[in-house]
Amino acid sequence: MKNQKTIVMGALLLGATALTPAAYGQDAAAEGDQVKSVYDRARPDYDAPGVRTGSFLFYPKATVEAAYKSNIYAEESNVTDDFIVSVKPSFNLVSDWNSSFFALEAKADVGRYLDNGSENFEDYSVGMNGRKDISYGTDIHANASYNRGHEDRGAADSPGAAAEQVFFDVLTAGIGFKRDVSVLSFAVDGEYTNRNFQDSERVGGGPAINNDDRDRERFKGIVRVGYELSDGYEAFVRLTADRIKYDDSTEDGGPNRNSDGYEVVGGAAFDLTGKAKGEFYGGYMKRSYDSATLDTTDGVKFGAALLWNATGLTSFRASVDRSIEESTLSEQIGGSEVFASGYVSTAISLRAEHELRRNVLLMAEGGYTKMDYQRITREDDVLKGRVGFKYLVGRNMNVNAGYNLDYRNSSIQGQDYTRHSFMVGLTGQW
Repeated sequence: MKNQKTIVMGALLLGATALTPAAYGQDAAAEGDQVKSVYDRARPDYDAPGVRTGSFLFYPKATVEAAYKSNIYAEESNVTDDFIVSVKPSFNLVSDWNSSFFALEAKADVGRYLDNGSENFEDYSVGMNGRKDISYGTDIHANASYNRGHEDRGAADSPGAAAEQVFFDVLTAGIGFKRDVSVLSFAVDGEYTNRNFQDSERVGGGPAINNDDRDRERFKGIVRVGYELSDGYEAFVRLTADRIKYDDSTEDGGPNRNSDGYEVVGGAAFDLTGKAKGEFYGGYMKRSYDSATLDTTDGVKFGAALLWNATGLTSFRASVDRSIEESTLSEQIGGSEVFASGYVSTAISLRAEHELRRNVLLMAEGGYTKMDYQRITREDDVLKGRVGFKYLVGRNMNVNAGYNLDYRNSSIQGQDYTRHSFMVGLTGQW
């Protein structure tokens, strides 16, 4: 019954998007005033020209990537390294209308390891989004996507006894309304997400690992009201409420994880044409669980995001966000199994981009996440770092190379890991 409901809801929203000329783009004149980073800005001499078909542009692309990973299982000791080759085809179909917008995207990522074939994967996704302009400053927008992917071995909830990566399916659909006229703006958005985790083969054989207790739906609503203080500056209030419903979190003896949550924040946003844009906010967040054995989690909610073009050749991004996230982990405390009621995540990221030459781009980024689990003693500190290089050969080809660092320091013995990855790739686009 749930699967039928999911399919029907996805079909309705997909249909609504398709029938409504839509999108998130703006006309060409407005795009020239947008704040864009070094990597995102247009380069007519090197951007893919696309294939015109009526009032749409078709952008096919394919990437072949080879990488070395020093710790493919994200283990603390006795690590296993390997080489992987990935093929990533994709395409975008984008409208070329004076107003409103519609975009369709499909992509895949097929990975093959040299020595550890059990880690091979075939990920893919399809999605569409759009906006219908009702009048100046007023629109209806919608999106829908389906993603088949795999869980990183370093994910805290990924079962360590799994002989293969955990695969999952995610269906997302959303619809919203926005009005931004004069000094007042108003937006309301609704989103539905369905996550379904596949069972996994067990190391050494035996019964498969049942991941059904992680399957869940999320119904989310957001209301945002803004007031323009002066040109480029806005104060806003945002309320977010959601309902998370698990298919059967009690199947293997766990608690009922169904819950309700909300966040209310106030903040300010700014957009300085061509130079910088961002926002910061603060408020309160709370999540209450249907099960009496899971503690209510609440606390201060805060966040910020910044994009700053320091010069015409250098961009900086920064963000911070504090949120309550889902987890199905448990821990033996005092001889009893205690289940976590999620965790509080505090995530910080920094990124720098530089245009060394018109067709040579450099980037470096780093991130830190503090994961404070509720009801159990576990605390994780996760660090991620990345440096990258992109050489734009022409409008139809570019070369990428990079290095990634993944590191976790956990209060639980045996859960620390360090992983280094080196990558080089070649992309063809049309």
